[in-house]
Amino acid sequence: GKTETIGLIVADIANPFFSKIASEIEKEVRKKGYSVFFCSSNENKKNFNFQLENFKNRQVDGLILIPPIKSDKILTLLGSQNIPFVIMDRVFENLGANSVNINNHKAAYDATTRLINNGRKKVALINVNNELITMSDRTNGYIDAIADNGMEVNPYLLQQLKYSNVAAHVNEAVNEVILNNADAIIFTTNKLGVQGVQAISNMGKRIPEDIAVISFDDTTAYAVAKTSITAIKQPLEQMCKEAVRILMKSIDKSEDNIDTEQIILDASFIVRESCP
Repeated sequence: GKTETIGLIVADIANPFFSKIASEIEKEVRKKGYSVFFCSSNENKKNFNFQLENFKNRQVDGLILIPPIKSDKILTLLGSQNIPFVIMDRVFENLGANSVNINNHKAAYDATTRLINNGRKKVALINVNNELITMSDRTNGYIDAIADNGMEVNPYLLQQLKYSNVAAHVNEAVNEVILNNADAIIFTTNKLGVQGVQAISNMGKRIPEDIAVISFDDTTAYAVAKTSITAIKQPLEQMCKEAVRILMKSIDKSEDNIDTEQIILDASFIVRESCP
């Protein structure tokens, strides 16, 4: 028998990016007469494991997951237990599971190219959690765009931060790239971006006169900032619709092995003052 519930595990429900995903998923599943339980893993594998067990005990009919790094084993096991699930905003290459993502390489490539076309000569990237394929794809998109524009990648302009203590290190990373004469910065998450924009102004630099900025994952803070921030917007409504559609298809046919779907959508730019 079905419980008409699904479980959703995001990285951090306090982040507006993930709370938007949660509210869109809820809206979509409600149309199908389902309700949703959600929780945050805080990018921690133990938490994630615990929450999965909890959801299994509640006998949810399916799961939508934004798993932390190194979750491959857990997800492989889950796949063998006949519990329908869809992965969002994460790539696990060898899994062949249902997934919905944006083309992260292209988004970062396009952002870098946009800054270079804007006349910027020293574009920096500040990234976090590079062990995630979604994030390393952003790094590689940046590197490829720099190379394709006949420029050299400067290692000091490419800053990789760890998730666990990211807040403490954003300011250092911004300082470092500014000391190395960056005239543009791409932030790969809105958490980095919101704090990074503050750090730029604390260093007495002006946006966009001294430093142009593009950040992943648009957030309301960017529209109202003193200098509004150009952002990369993931099509969250569409992503959530796709995730729910695929999950419901799997729930309805959980007995037969149906083909998995890997959906990749394009992000778009919200152009504002920080990189016109």
